[in-house]
Amino acid sequence: MDQQKIMDEIEYYKAQAITELLYASGKITFDEYDKLTDLNRKTFSPLYADLLPKPLEKSSNQS
Repeated sequence: MDQQKIMDEIEYYKAQAITELLYASGKITFDEYDKLTDLNRKTFSPLYADLLPKPLEKSSNQS
């Protein structure tokens, strides 16, 4: 794996961690979380999309 791919993967995980913190703290809705997760995947790691965690499925107890 080359250095740029490694850096891209690190940037993805940083962006996703921020997204998860925003959602966990109630700063964004589930729909916003889902959109940001999708954007993070498309922006930072298109080569790894099949290896990365998939967006959460909305359950009936989430708003």
